[in-house]
Amino acid sequence: MDERGSGDRSSSRRRGPSKGDLREQAILRTARTLLADKPLERITVDDLVSGAGISRPSFYFYFASKQAVFESLLDPVGDGIMEVAEAWLTSPGGSRKDLRASLALLATLWARHGPLLKVVLRDDATGTLLECRDRMIGRLVGNATTRIERDRASGLAPDGPPAATLAELMVQLLTRALTEAIGPSGTDPVPDALLDALSSVVGRSIYGRTPAEAAEG
Repeated sequence: MDERGSGDRSSSRRRGPSKGDLREQAILRTARTLLADKPLERITVDDLVSGAGISRPSFYFYFASKQAVFESLLDPVGDGIMEVAEAWLTSPGGSRKDLRASLALLATLWARHGPLLKVVLRDDATGTLLECRDRMIGRLVGNATTRIERDRASGLAPDGPPAATLAELMVQLLTRALTEAIGPSGTDPVPDALLDALSSVVGRSIYGRTPAEAAEG
């Protein structure tokens, strides 16, 4: 009975991350650190191996290439951006306050992950980075298109250019403006004045008036 009790206690203990988990996280952590100091094209597998304290064979056990490392970093960032954006894109009505709040959260994420986002949003992005960018932008444009079409159908927003075209222009404006605002280092805070301007431009582009004015009828 004592042995069974001891076994039960042992099996119920909280297990920590495995060595494999720790090594993979060390590679990702090193990639984030390096990206803040040098451009992607100057980062090598040797840099990642050295920073993570592992061997090259160990690196290739977890990642097929340097690009694959940054793809792994980007996916959760893209999910975070979508979560923030969807808070407004799926909300009822056209509150300017809600729009401004969502843009503020988006700007915080942009500054937090700036070095990585500057890489993926570059015009010369290729391979998996380009695929990640297209996937993230495509999701934003798709949800914005749905929001515009919904508000037009309900009479909250006036008719205008094709919803998909307007959504694509809005997303391009936001991503470029936020990327420029975080500066060369990718970590500068986004000025409140810029967020005010962006919320006004986006609101008026969809509703013809500010979202608050449109909501009031």
